[in-house]
Amino acid sequence: MGSKGRPLQLVKLKLDEDGTGKVEVDDEALEFLQSRLKTIGTQKVAIVSVMGAFRTGKSFLLDLFLRFLRYEEQEAAAASSNPKPAPPRGSGETFPLPAWVTSAGNTIAGATDEDTEGDAGGFRFRGGMDACTEGIWVWSEPFKRTINGKIVALLLMDTQGAWDSNMTKEQSATIFGLTAVLSSKQIYNINMQIQEDKVENLAYFMRFAQAAIRKAAADLKGSNTEQSFGEADVERPFQTLDFLVRDWRHFRENWDVDQCKTQMAEHFAKHVNPKKTVQNETVEALHSMFHRIGCFCLPHPGLTIERETWTGNVNDISEDFIRFIDLYVRDVFTEGLDTKRILGAELSTITFPMVLRDFVQAFEGAAPAAMSFTQAMTSATVLLAKEQAMKSYAKKMDDIAARAPRGMDEKLFEDTNRSISQEISNEFQRMTIFGSDMTRSEAWTAIEDNLRTLHSRYLEDNRRRLDSCLVSFANIALLALSLFILDRVSDWTCDWWSKTCADASRLMLTAYIGIGIFIGIHAYRLFRDRGQLAVAMATGELWKEMLRLLGVYGELARTLNIHEIPKLTAQMKATWNNKLNNNVPESNKKQD
Repeated sequence: MGSKGRPLQLVKLKLDEDGTGKVEVDDEALEFLQSRLKTIGTQKVAIVSVMGAFRTGKSFLLDLFLRFLRYEEQEAAAASSNPKPAPPRGSGETFPLPAWVTSAGNTIAGATDEDTEGDAGGFRFRGGMDACTEGIWVWSEPFKRTINGKIVALLLMDTQGAWDSNMTKEQSATIFGLTAVLSSKQIYNINMQIQEDKVENLAYFMRFAQAAIRKAAADLKGSNTEQSFGEADVERPFQTLDFLVRDWRHFRENWDVDQCKTQMAEHFAKHVNPKKTVQNETVEALHSMFHRIGCFCLPHPGLTIERETWTGNVNDISEDFIRFIDLYVRDVFTEGLDTKRILGAELSTITFPMVLRDFVQAFEGAAPAAMSFTQAMTSATVLLAKEQAMKSYAKKMDDIAARAPRGMDEKLFEDTNRSISQEISNEFQRMTIFGSDMTRSEAWTAIEDNLRTLHSRYLEDNRRRLDSCLVSFANIALLALSLFILDRVSDWTCDWWSKTCADASRLMLTAYIGIGIFIGIHAYRLFRDRGQLAVAMATGELWKEMLRLLGVYGELARTLNIHEIPKLTAQMKATWNNKLNNNVPESNKKQD
């Protein structure tokens, strides 16, 4: 099926009279693709896309992908899965052109403006300064591929370069976002090396696409559909991402392929490994959104192909480029390639057109598209600064509260608050915030307002702890009160005639006086530190807690079965006697 075909522009750009840039589906192209998907005889779909800045060779790369896939179809995949051994890199031997490169002829048709049919057709690209791809394109004829034991329809997708001067910021965000949502494997095509701004830009568009996924998920939950999905499908909605570094200049001539791959891995880790990057929040965000992220570096294909006059002759392509593109193209269509899943459901040949239309509409309603990249970064860093300040203040105050469970003197509390607020201010000054000095000033004003709110909450909590500083003595205070009452009762009932009762009364007297002195010492310290009113408030809280405990113990006593008390007493007496008998020395038992 994939041996013939042409590029189809599924998504095109539109500029309204008021200058608003929009993105819309080309219905005619989508209907044609839908008819081809219906006739291919498979159910599931996989999509490989190439995205990146304009004029970075995306369409040229996809034309090479087309050659590889056509060759595999013609050769039943046998030749490509078991290629003949090539001379090792660094040996000085010439690397021959692989059969898949030359099988469709020695000319890559996408390099010219001439319309071609059949095997020679390809994605249009052109040397020089002009960019050819506008919107989102796919190859009209799906390829049959076996993925995880299933026959699927594989589509190749080409996207207009981001930050193209002909696109508005809204259009650029939508094109990138749609590509992310629809792709099984997304190839991020960049020049020379991975840089922080490239990762930041990608993460921005991925967050935008993730927002559209969340919107779609919310719409599904709010409808009567039986579609089900988990949080992981929303929070990690994308499958495979490849950083493809073009025009890589750092492979040494005497290195073999394994040494070159080691350098690729080191470059990838330096910029996309959260444990090795300095500013790792963006990198962590990318890893949290994709199931798999990889990297591959391609050397420059040769200066000849950059000329506007280049006719597409494959013999003009650099030998080293051919060696590595041969490795990469095999990796693209095997490693990490899976059927497309959206919100946990596999995309099918029937649902693909509906999903495309739905997400074009979803992206139109997503607010972040209206922001410029600088505005988005400014907003993000301001929000991050606010969040960090609140977290830092709360953590420091929680630590202080943990060290003073009974509260702090209010003067000391205010001194501590001023010290912590100054630390937060110093931390804020060290944070990088996109935008002007006015933006920083406005951000700090908002943070101060939030800090005042938090301060009021912690101050109130501190006062409650101060008022409750005697509450922890409620149990022993209740015990002292009970002993006092029992002592008074014994004075009137049995102290005057029973020595045992009098001894017990004296013991109770000693206990409740000792408890009273203990509590009194703490009350005096409170009086000394905070005054008479604080003692009165704390004593009131102590009495309320004692009354509460009295109710709790009374409820427990009420639930006990009073008829079982004599039985329990007898059991306890027998146990006590046995224990006493076991502790009597043998000599005493014999004398008895």
